Amino acid sequence: LRLGRAAEFRDMETGMHIRRISELAKTLALLAGISQEESEILRHAAPLHDVGKIGIPDRILLKPEKLDDAEVQIMRTHTLIGATILCEADEFPVITAGRVVALQHHEKWDGSGYPFGLCGTGIHIFGRIVMIADIFDALTSQRPYKKAFPLEKALEIMKEGKGTFFDPGLLELFL
Repeated sequence: LRLGRAAEFRDMETGMHIRRISELAKTLALLAGISQEESEILRHAAPLHDVGKIGIPDRILLKPEKLDDAEVQIMRTHTLIGATILCEADEFPVITAGRVVALQHHEKWDGSGYPFGLCGTGIHIFGRIVMIADIFDALTSQRPYKKAFPLEKALEIMKEGKGTFFDPGLLELFL
């Protein structure tokens, strides 16, 4: 929890975001049939999904408008930075799960995500769950560069990503 809170010192909205992601991820994990114990591990690991943003320069992380292509490439490194921060902790299940989540929460079902272009069930279920929770929260929350979408519009956008962005079965459970 303390490591996950580190992001709050950079951006207060990120702090609120990680709390929402945590609860959404646990609930979706339980709906997917993941055990109470593993769902609880994910609840504590999910806040670590963006811990790598600690290594992103403020001029990019806090930029109030759309990022250019070079800035997007730098922002995408937060997955690798997060995984590096959380490596070599195999004796701690939450940190191990957090590493998976940090590394894979931008991988897409169709293989067009990053950093590795993983696809389908090649993406750990924790990464697939956190991706759904993360995008839902991003769509329904105001950010410096956009207004929050109404719930109906956010769900419509997510439905369009079924089978491309999102695991179709997990998205159905989420919806």
